[in-house]
Amino acid sequence: MNAKSQKPSWYSSNLRWYVVLAILPTMIAIVAVLFYGYREWDAAESLKAQKTQWSQSGVPYNNVSLKDWYTKRTYSEGTEEWLRILQLSHWGSGAAGTDRLPYLGSEGEVLISLVPGGDWPEEPLVASFLKEMEPVLQSIEKASAHPTPVRFPMMFNGTGTLLENLQESRNVLRLLCLDFDFAYYHQDTKRALRDLDLMLATIQAFDSRETLVSELINIALRGMRGGAIRRSLTHSIWTDDELATLRKSFENPEPLGERWKDVMAGERAVGLSAIESFRSNANEDLGAGPVVQIFPLTPIGEKIFLDYYERAINVPSSDLKTWQDSAARAEALIDAERISAAGVWIGMLLPAVQAAIAAEVRAEVDRRWTQTAIVLRQYKSQKGEWPSRLRDLEAMGLSLDDYSTVHGEVFGYEVVGKTAYLWTADPAKWHLKQSISPTRPSKADYADQVQESLDDQLAGYVLELK
Repeated sequence: MNAKSQKPSWYSSNLRWYVVLAILPTMIAIVAVLFYGYREWDAAESLKAQKTQWSQSGVPYNNVSLKDWYTKRTYSEGTEEWLRILQLSHWGSGAAGTDRLPYLGSEGEVLISLVPGGDWPEEPLVASFLKEMEPVLQSIEKASAHPTPVRFPMMFNGTGTLLENLQESRNVLRLLCLDFDFAYYHQDTKRALRDLDLMLATIQAFDSRETLVSELINIALRGMRGGAIRRSLTHSIWTDDELATLRKSFENPEPLGERWKDVMAGERAVGLSAIESFRSNANEDLGAGPVVQIFPLTPIGEKIFLDYYERAINVPSSDLKTWQDSAARAEALIDAERISAAGVWIGMLLPAVQAAIAAEVRAEVDRRWTQTAIVLRQYKSQKGEWPSRLRDLEAMGLSLDDYSTVHGEVFGYEVVGKTAYLWTADPAKWHLKQSISPTRPSKADYADQVQESLDDQLAGYVLELK
C-alpha cells in the first residue's frame, strides 16, 4: 500500500466518534426504557403488596372485597321487613287527590308555615291518607328493633353500583315527615315524638356508609328530620320535658372524621373497581374505551391515583374549620395533577372532596342551628321571655361553639315584639367564610330560598319563633 492510499490518523479517530454519536441516542433510549420499565415494575409490585395488605386487613379494594366489607358491617335480621316497608311507602300513591299531598304528591308543597289548628285545606286528605298508611308506620316501628345498619341486596360494580334501596329511603322519611306535621297540627306530641324516633331509626337502618353517595343520602335524611323539628318550633306545642328530649337528640355531633374515613375507604374501592372494569372492557365499553386507549393508566399512574385518594381520606380533621381548609388545599393539589394521564382518571373517578366535606360541615351547622332553636324555646318556657342575646343561653348549658358556625360566626338573632328570629347562613353565600348576615334578612330576601324539595330542608334560612 503506498502512502497516498493510507488514511490520515485523524480519520479513524473521528470515525469512532461518529459511531459513538450514531449509537448514543439508541443507548440513551434503551437506558430510558429500562429505567421506565423498572419504575413501572416497581410500582406494580408496590400496588400488589398494598392490595395484599388490604386483603389481609379487610380493607376493600375491588368489587369482591367491597361486597365482603359491606356484608361484615351490616345486619340481615331486618332486611325483609325494611324491603317491605320500602315497597309499602308507595302504597296509596296514585289514589284520588294524593298528588296534592305535601312532600309525597307531585303538586304538594313543603310545609313551612303550618299553624297548629289553623288553616290547612289539605288536612282531610292527609288524615285519610295517613289512616291508610298507619300499618306502614307500625311496620317501621317494629323494624326499628333490629340491629343497624341493615343489609340490603347490593350488586357492587364500580361506578355502576346502584343504590336503589338507599335512594328510596327518602320516601320513608317523607311519609314520616307528613305524619309528624299532622301530629304537630293536632298538637299530638306523643305521636310527633314517635315519628321523630322512627325517623332516627330509619336513618340508622340505612347508614351503611359504603360510598360517598350513601353518605350524602344520610346527610339528606338527617336534614329532613332536623327540618321537621325546626318547623315545629315556630308555634311551640312542646312541654319542658319534651323539649329536653328533642335537645338530647341533637346534642352530640356526628363523628365526622371517622365517618369520612369510612366512606372514602369504600369510595376508593369503587374507583379501583372502575379502573379494573374499564381495563377489562375497554373494547366493549364505548364510554371508557377511548380514555383507556388514549390515556392508559399504568402502574405508576395508578399509584398517583391512590396517593391522591390517600390525601382525600386523611385530610386533617382535628376540628371542622381545619378539616374544611385542609380539604380545599388537598383539592388544589388534585387539580394540579389533572393535566397528566393519571389526572384524567382522577378527574373521572375521584369525587369532589371539598364539596363533599362542605356538605358534612353544612349538616353540622344545621345541627347547631336546630339545637340553638330548641334551647331558645326552653329558655322562653322556663323564664317567660326570650333572651336578649344568644350568649344568655350559656346559662342553659350551651357554649359558644353550640350557637355559632365552624368559622366562629354567631348565628343571627333578634327579638321583635313577641317573636324571636334565629338565622343562619344564606345558602347562596355558603361558600364564603363570613356568610351570616349581621342584620335580619327581610322575608323577601329569604322567602325565595325555600326549597321545593324536602331533601334540602332549608325553609329559607331564618327561623321565626312565635
